[in-house]
Amino acid sequence: MRPILLLLALLLAPIAAGAQGDSLLARHLDQAVSLDAASRGLAAQRGAVAARSATVRSPIAGSPAVSGAWRTDTRGPREALQFDLEVGAPIWLPGQRSALGNAVATGVTEVERQIAQRRLELAGLLREYWWNAVLAARDQRLARDRLATARDIARDVARRAQLGDIPPSDSLLAQNETLAAELALADAEAALVAARAVYATLTGGAEPDLPPEPPAPRTARHPLLAAAEASLARAEAEARLVAATPRDNPELGVFGQSQNGNVTEQGVSLGLRLRLPLATEARNAPRRAAAEADITRTTAVLAQQQRLVRAGVLAAEQALRAAEEAFRIARQRLSVADQQLDTARRAFRAGETGIFDLYRVRQLQLEAAGAEARASVQLGRARSRLNQAVGYAPGL
Repeated sequence: MRPILLLLALLLAPIAAGAQGDSLLARHLDQAVSLDAASRGLAAQRGAVAARSATVRSPIAGSPAVSGAWRTDTRGPREALQFDLEVGAPIWLPGQRSALGNAVATGVTEVERQIAQRRLELAGLLREYWWNAVLAARDQRLARDRLATARDIARDVARRAQLGDIPPSDSLLAQNETLAAELALADAEAALVAARAVYATLTGGAEPDLPPEPPAPRTARHPLLAAAEASLARAEAEARLVAATPRDNPELGVFGQSQNGNVTEQGVSLGLRLRLPLATEARNAPRRAAAEADITRTTAVLAQQQRLVRAGVLAAEQALRAAEEAFRIARQRLSVADQQLDTARRAFRAGETGIFDLYRVRQLQLEAAGAEARASVQLGRARSRLNQAVGYAPGL
């Protein structure tokens, strides 16, 4: 029973690590979005577009108006007084209210898709900066290993020089290698500090301590395509709104008139007034042309985004396969180089080889270790770029 439980634990460990990584990446991404000026501007724009729904909920098509007039006639000993009061409001055209509601809804959806698109863009930056920090950390670790090995070899050289097995001048070569390793470590540490600072700037202080990303789920709609589709839907809704409003809104008013004095009719009268603007081509042609141009533009953008997404996913998949093969070869090369270095060090301690041959083998091992580190980081970066290409950003 215990072996079965152990096997299940081993199988579920990568899944748990991946879920933890997604959660941490989502948290860092939330921090980056909260600091991003473009994201905050889009959030404010969403509120501005949604505010137009207040007009849709109104029973009238705009703001009501109150007007009045007072007139007096003082010719002769008698006076004539007249007071007018009118309350009017624009009224909806047939189908205008529903068309406006659809335009507002599609406008809000468009901005929301743009927010998701911006989140994906920030996820791409976050992934690149994180892998830059990982590469810097790997370089630092390699520099530390190089320095530790250089010091070990320097001790062996000093011991053999004291025994007279090698000339004292060989110890200078060991000292030079140790100093070079110390300088390389200082440079690697400075690069790591800079890479971590770039990541922290984007996230508002979060450290780049994410685990490698698991393969992304591909069930969600790509944010770039979703944003382009939402823009097209909004443009079509605006075109329907233009078609539903061939003229300015009519105005219906209720007025009252009070007359006193030397006038034809005395008393109070009530009435209705209707103002009906006429449809003209001078008004409607520019609006139709602008709406049709917007539809043409958004249609072209959607088609372009579809091509770009397909090409991006294909390129990312090919890059991932190439990175997997490169990492396999680099790991084999490092294994051989480690064996060569171990053999060379034993031979040097036994006096069977010289220091120049040892450092030549050591240089090969350093190159192999660096290539393996870069291949490892490139493999993780390629997987992250594939997640980016398919449009995966945690929290969407």
